[in-house]
Amino acid sequence: MHEVRWCFHTTAMVTDYERTRDALARLVGCRPLEDLRDESPEIGRRGGMTWIGDNSIELGESIVPDGAVDKFVRRFGSHMSSIAVQVRDIDATVSFLESAGVRVASRIDDVIVFTDPRTTAGIVIEWYGGEAENDPRFGAPMPPPVADPVLDVRRMSFGGAVVTDPAAAAARLAELFATEVTFVDLDARPGTPQAGVSMGDMTLALYPVESPADSTRLWAHVYERPQTSNLGIQVVDLEIARTALAAAGVGLVRDEPDHLVVHPDETGGVILVVSDRLLPNDPRAD
Repeated sequence: MHEVRWCFHTTAMVTDYERTRDALARLVGCRPLEDLRDESPEIGRRGGMTWIGDNSIELGESIVPDGAVDKFVRRFGSHMSSIAVQVRDIDATVSFLESAGVRVASRIDDVIVFTDPRTTAGIVIEWYGGEAENDPRFGAPMPPPVADPVLDVRRMSFGGAVVTDPAAAAARLAELFATEVTFVDLDARPGTPQAGVSMGDMTLALYPVESPADSTRLWAHVYERPQTSNLGIQVVDLEIARTALAAAGVGLVRDEPDHLVVHPDETGGVILVVSDRLLPNDPRAD
Protein backbone atom coordinates (compact mmCIF):
# COMPACT_ATOMS: atom_id res chain seq x y z
CA MET A 1 0.00 0.00 0.00
CA HIS A 2 0.95 3.63 -0.49
CA GLU A 3 1.95 5.10 2.86
CA VAL A 4 3.79 8.30 3.79
CA ARG A 5 5.71 7.43 6.94
CA TRP A 6 7.34 10.77 7.77
CA CYS A 7 8.99 13.85 6.36
CA PHE A 8 12.26 12.52 4.94
CA HIS A 9 13.73 16.01 4.71
CA THR A 10 13.15 19.58 3.68
CA THR A 11 15.55 20.86 1.03
CA ALA A 12 17.49 24.05 0.33
CA MET A 13 19.73 24.66 -2.66
CA VAL A 14 22.32 27.36 -2.00
CA THR A 15 25.27 29.16 -3.55
CA ASP A 16 27.68 28.17 -0.77
CA TYR A 17 27.13 24.88 1.05
CA GLU A 18 29.73 25.48 3.74
CA ARG A 19 28.40 28.95 4.52
CA THR A 20 24.83 27.70 4.96
CA ARG A 21 25.92 24.58 6.86
CA ASP A 22 28.07 26.57 9.27
CA ALA A 23 25.49 29.33 9.75
CA LEU A 24 22.81 26.76 10.62
CA ALA A 25 25.23 24.97 12.95
CA ARG A 26 25.89 28.23 14.79
CA LEU A 27 22.25 29.26 14.99
CA VAL A 28 20.31 26.02 15.46
CA GLY A 29 22.88 23.26 16.04
CA CYS A 30 22.68 21.78 12.54
CA ARG A 31 24.67 18.50 12.31
CA PRO A 32 25.86 17.22 8.93
CA LEU A 33 25.04 13.56 8.25
CA GLU A 34 27.02 13.52 5.00
CA ASP A 35 28.99 15.71 2.60
CA LEU A 36 28.83 14.15 -0.86
CA ARG A 37 29.37 15.14 -4.46
CA ASP A 38 26.82 14.05 -7.06
CA GLU A 39 27.85 15.07 -10.56
CA SER A 40 24.86 13.60 -12.39
CA PRO A 41 23.07 16.34 -14.40
CA GLU A 42 19.72 15.60 -12.78
CA ILE A 43 21.22 16.50 -9.39
CA GLY A 44 24.67 18.09 -9.71
CA ARG A 45 25.35 19.12 -6.14
CA ARG A 46 27.74 19.00 -3.25
CA GLY A 47 26.25 18.54 0.21
CA GLY A 48 23.55 16.28 1.55
CA MET A 49 21.52 15.54 4.63
CA THR A 50 21.94 17.45 7.87
CA TRP A 51 20.00 17.15 11.13
CA ILE A 52 18.18 19.87 13.08
CA GLY A 53 16.15 19.04 16.18
CA ASP A 54 14.30 15.87 15.23
CA ASN A 55 14.41 15.93 11.44
CA SER A 56 16.58 16.46 8.41
CA ILE A 57 17.23 19.22 5.90
CA GLU A 58 19.20 18.59 2.72
CA LEU A 59 21.63 21.34 1.74
CA GLY A 60 23.08 21.42 -1.76
CA GLU A 61 25.50 23.61 -3.70
CA SER A 62 25.73 23.47 -7.48
CA ILE A 63 28.81 21.73 -8.90
CA VAL A 64 27.53 21.00 -12.43
CA PRO A 65 26.90 23.93 -14.80
CA ASP A 66 23.33 23.76 -16.11
CA GLY A 67 22.56 20.89 -13.75
CA ALA A 68 19.29 20.85 -11.83
CA VAL A 69 20.72 22.60 -8.76
CA ASP A 70 22.54 25.19 -10.86
CA LYS A 71 19.37 26.06 -12.75
CA PHE A 72 17.42 26.40 -9.53
CA VAL A 73 19.94 28.66 -7.81
CA ARG A 74 20.38 30.86 -10.88
CA ARG A 75 16.61 31.35 -11.02
CA PHE A 76 15.67 31.62 -7.35
CA GLY A 77 18.91 32.25 -5.49
CA SER A 78 19.78 30.36 -2.30
CA HIS A 79 16.43 29.12 -1.08
CA MET A 80 14.19 26.22 -0.11
CA SER A 81 13.56 24.08 -3.16
CA SER A 82 11.42 21.03 -2.31
CA ILE A 83 10.03 18.75 0.36
CA ALA A 84 10.72 15.01 0.59
CA VAL A 85 8.56 12.35 2.21
CA GLN A 86 9.53 8.83 3.26
CA VAL A 87 7.20 6.21 1.83
CA ARG A 88 6.90 2.52 2.62
CA ASP A 89 6.82 1.19 -0.96
CA ILE A 90 7.87 3.45 -3.82
CA ASP A 91 6.19 1.35 -6.51
CA ALA A 92 2.90 1.38 -4.62
CA THR A 93 3.27 5.13 -4.16
CA VAL A 94 3.90 5.73 -7.86
CA SER A 95 0.83 3.66 -8.77
CA PHE A 96 -1.28 5.56 -6.26
CA LEU A 97 -0.06 8.94 -7.44
CA GLU A 98 -0.67 8.15 -11.09
CA SER A 99 -4.20 7.02 -10.25
CA ALA A 100 -4.71 10.37 -8.50
CA GLY A 101 -3.65 12.37 -11.54
CA VAL A 102 -0.09 13.10 -10.45
CA ARG A 103 2.61 13.03 -13.12
CA VAL A 104 6.04 11.59 -12.34
CA ALA A 105 8.54 14.20 -13.53
CA SER A 106 11.65 12.08 -12.98
CA ARG A 107 12.61 8.77 -11.44
CA ILE A 108 16.18 9.19 -10.23
CA ASP A 109 16.65 5.53 -9.31
CA ASP A 110 14.73 2.61 -7.83
CA VAL A 111 13.75 4.52 -4.68
CA ILE A 112 13.64 8.25 -5.57
CA VAL A 113 10.83 9.88 -7.55
CA PHE A 114 10.08 13.54 -8.16
CA THR A 115 6.61 14.57 -9.24
CA ASP A 116 5.48 17.42 -11.45
CA PRO A 117 4.59 20.37 -9.18
CA ARG A 118 1.76 21.32 -11.53
CA THR A 119 -0.04 18.22 -10.23
CA THR A 120 0.87 18.73 -6.53
CA ALA A 121 -0.43 22.24 -5.75
CA GLY A 122 2.73 23.82 -7.17
CA ILE A 123 5.13 22.19 -4.71
CA VAL A 124 8.10 20.09 -5.81
CA ILE A 125 7.86 16.80 -3.88
CA GLU A 126 10.40 14.00 -3.63
CA TRP A 127 9.02 10.57 -2.73
CA TYR A 128 11.67 8.32 -1.19
CA GLY A 129 11.26 4.60 -0.63
CA GLY A 130 14.73 3.57 0.51
CA GLU A 131 16.50 3.36 3.84
CA ALA A 132 19.25 5.97 3.90
CA GLU A 133 22.35 4.53 5.55
CA ASN A 134 23.04 7.78 7.43
CA ASP A 135 19.47 8.34 8.64
CA PRO A 136 19.17 8.08 12.46
CA ARG A 137 15.58 6.91 12.00
CA PHE A 138 16.99 3.70 10.51
CA GLY A 139 19.57 3.24 13.24
CA ALA A 140 22.47 5.34 11.98
CA PRO A 141 24.51 7.01 14.72
CA MET A 142 23.67 10.63 15.43
CA PRO A 143 26.63 13.02 15.02
CA PRO A 144 27.69 14.70 18.26
CA PRO A 145 25.74 17.84 19.16
CA VAL A 146 27.05 21.26 18.23
CA ALA A 147 28.44 23.09 21.25
CA ASP A 148 26.39 26.08 22.40
CA PRO A 149 24.31 27.06 19.36
CA VAL A 150 22.52 30.40 19.64
CA LEU A 151 19.10 28.73 19.90
CA ASP A 152 18.03 25.77 22.02
CA VAL A 153 16.11 23.87 19.36
CA ARG A 154 13.61 21.29 20.54
CA ARG A 155 12.19 20.12 17.21
CA MET A 156 11.89 20.94 13.53
CA SER A 157 8.33 22.17 13.69
CA PHE A 158 7.30 22.43 10.03
CA GLY A 159 8.28 22.86 6.44
CA GLY A 160 6.62 25.86 4.84
CA ALA A 161 5.34 26.52 1.32
CA VAL A 162 3.46 29.29 -0.44
CA VAL A 163 0.52 28.26 -2.63
CA THR A 164 -2.26 30.01 -4.50
CA ASP A 165 -5.10 28.52 -2.42
CA PRO A 166 -3.97 27.09 0.96
CA ALA A 167 -7.25 25.33 1.76
CA ALA A 168 -7.49 23.64 -1.63
CA ALA A 169 -3.78 22.78 -1.59
CA ALA A 170 -4.13 21.25 1.88
CA ALA A 171 -6.98 19.04 0.74
CA ARG A 172 -5.07 17.94 -2.35
CA LEU A 173 -1.83 17.19 -0.49
CA ALA A 174 -3.61 15.34 2.32
CA GLU A 175 -5.17 13.14 -0.36
CA LEU A 176 -1.78 12.47 -1.94
CA PHE A 177 0.00 11.89 1.38
CA ALA A 178 -2.94 9.76 2.57
CA THR A 179 -2.86 11.76 5.80
CA GLU A 180 -5.08 14.61 6.96
CA VAL A 181 -5.54 18.35 6.90
CA THR A 182 -4.45 19.46 10.35
CA PHE A 183 -6.00 22.94 10.29
CA VAL A 184 -7.50 25.62 8.04
CA ASP A 185 -7.57 29.27 9.11
CA LEU A 186 -8.27 31.54 6.17
CA ASP A 187 -8.38 34.54 8.53
CA ALA A 188 -4.81 33.97 9.70
CA ARG A 189 -2.85 37.21 9.79
CA PRO A 190 -0.29 37.82 7.05
CA GLY A 191 2.90 35.87 7.51
CA THR A 192 1.21 32.96 9.29
CA PRO A 193 0.00 29.75 7.63
CA GLN A 194 -3.60 29.41 6.52
CA ALA A 195 -3.57 25.61 6.43
CA GLY A 196 -1.53 22.61 7.47
CA VAL A 197 -1.11 19.02 6.30
CA SER A 198 0.26 16.08 8.28
CA MET A 199 3.34 14.37 6.89
CA GLY A 200 3.10 11.67 9.55
CA ASP A 201 5.63 13.16 11.95
CA MET A 202 5.41 16.90 11.32
CA THR A 203 3.41 19.54 9.48
CA LEU A 204 3.61 21.03 6.02
CA ALA A 205 2.49 24.64 6.59
CA LEU A 206 0.78 26.42 3.70
CA TYR A 207 0.86 30.19 3.21
CA PRO A 208 -0.80 32.27 0.47
CA VAL A 209 1.28 33.84 -2.29
CA GLU A 210 1.44 37.55 -1.40
CA SER A 211 2.04 40.65 -3.52
CA PRO A 212 5.72 41.38 -4.21
CA ALA A 213 5.74 44.22 -1.67
CA ASP A 214 4.05 42.16 1.04
CA SER A 215 6.21 39.15 0.26
CA THR A 216 9.36 41.23 0.67
CA ARG A 217 8.11 42.69 3.94
CA LEU A 218 7.10 39.31 5.35
CA TRP A 219 9.94 37.12 4.06
CA ALA A 220 12.69 39.28 2.49
CA HIS A 221 11.98 37.29 -0.66
CA VAL A 222 9.53 37.73 -3.54
CA TYR A 223 7.37 34.68 -4.29
CA GLU A 224 5.85 34.84 -7.73
CA ARG A 225 4.39 31.35 -7.71
CA PRO A 226 3.89 28.36 -5.38
CA GLN A 227 7.05 26.81 -3.94
CA THR A 228 8.57 25.67 -0.66
CA SER A 229 9.51 28.72 1.34
CA ASN A 230 10.70 28.35 4.93
CA LEU A 231 11.69 26.04 7.76
CA GLY A 232 9.99 26.18 11.15
CA ILE A 233 11.91 25.30 14.30
CA GLN A 234 10.54 24.92 17.82
CA VAL A 235 12.60 26.33 20.65
CA VAL A 236 12.09 25.77 24.36
CA ASP A 237 11.19 29.40 25.09
CA LEU A 238 10.56 32.17 22.56
CA GLU A 239 11.57 35.04 24.84
CA ILE A 240 14.89 33.36 25.58
CA ALA A 241 15.35 32.82 21.83
CA ARG A 242 14.55 36.48 21.12
CA THR A 243 17.15 37.61 23.64
CA ALA A 244 19.76 35.15 22.36
CA LEU A 245 19.35 36.22 18.74
CA ALA A 246 19.65 39.88 19.68
CA ALA A 247 22.77 39.23 21.75
CA ALA A 248 24.33 37.34 18.85
CA GLY A 249 23.54 40.18 16.44
CA VAL A 250 21.31 38.01 14.26
CA GLY A 251 19.10 40.03 11.92
CA LEU A 252 15.37 39.38 11.69
CA VAL A 253 12.82 39.96 8.98
CA ARG A 254 10.02 40.07 11.57
CA ASP A 255 9.60 39.97 15.33
CA GLU A 256 6.06 38.80 16.11
CA PRO A 257 4.55 38.00 19.52
CA ASP A 258 4.41 34.26 18.76
CA HIS A 259 7.27 33.79 16.29
CA LEU A 260 10.42 35.30 14.82
CA VAL A 261 11.58 35.19 11.21
CA VAL A 262 15.36 35.06 10.81
CA HIS A 263 16.66 36.94 7.78
CA PRO A 264 17.92 34.57 5.06
CA ASP A 265 21.16 36.56 4.84
CA GLU A 266 21.98 35.16 8.29
CA THR A 267 21.69 31.55 7.14
CA GLY A 268 22.92 31.58 3.57
CA GLY A 269 19.41 31.34 2.16
CA VAL A 270 17.18 29.40 4.59
CA ILE A 271 14.29 31.43 6.02
CA LEU A 272 13.91 30.22 9.62
CA VAL A 273 10.64 30.67 11.51
CA VAL A 274 11.29 30.40 15.25
CA SER A 275 8.50 29.61 17.72
CA ASP A 276 8.09 27.78 21.00
CA ARG A 277 4.92 26.00 19.92
CA LEU A 278 3.85 23.56 17.23
CA LEU A 279 1.15 24.34 14.69
CA PRO A 280 -2.42 23.23 15.50
CA ASN A 281 -2.95 19.46 15.50
CA ASP A 282 0.65 18.68 14.66
CA PRO A 283 1.17 14.89 14.83
CA ARG A 284 3.58 15.38 17.77
CA ALA A 285 1.34 17.71 19.76
CA ASP A 286 1.86 17.15 23.48
